[in-house]
Amino acid sequence: MTIGEKIKYFRKRIGITQAKLAELSGIHPVSIRKYEINKMVPQTQQIEKIAKALGISSFALTGIENNIRLETIGDFMGLLIMLCKTHIIFIEGKRGEDEALLPDTVSFKINPFIIQFFSAKSGKKNIKADDILYHLKSDNIFQDILKWEKVNYVYEKCAVKYSDTTNEADKNALEELKNTKEAIEIELQRSNVILNSDDGISVKNHIIV
Repeated sequence: MTIGEKIKYFRKRIGITQAKLAELSGIHPVSIRKYEINKMVPQTQQIEKIAKALGISSFALTGIENNIRLETIGDFMGLLIMLCKTHIIFIEGKRGEDEALLPDTVSFKINPFIIQFFSAKSGKKNIKADDILYHLKSDNIFQDILKWEKVNYVYEKCAVKYSDTTNEADKNALEELKNTKEAIEIELQRSNVILNSDDGISVKNHIIV
């Protein structure tokens, strides 16, 4: 989805008009309309105003950048999904009959070729990648990422199997599965709850990948 499509999605999700979003964000209604139809691309300042008006993380609209500010659960989920999709982080474990990973068997691993370039900070404190992955399993994020992983796994499996199909029913089913996966991804990124932890590890400030 483009930024404009995501703005439209989240606006409709909370049931407000373009005019209301313009009022809440302080951005001209014409600009909102142009953003949604991809005639204009909002700048960082406008994105932050729109995200605040929609009650979501700005990361849910923009996705990944080289230097990422992680402040919310939505920010972190967006980063985690991106890292999994690009095979920087691997989620491994045994699968049940429904294709979902069995929680007790799950482990998170970072690609050994790039772990040396991974750097995370909380204030002045450096955090090892392994520390972050360890704490994922004890966090509420764990269950959410496993739900996404199942859908993503099934989609990728079907995409390979039906990549050359000419059957319209198969094409439509694959497209529907893709849309479901993307909807789950953006839903997981919408949380604007501040990230922090009680044991000294926090991604409330900045993380650099």
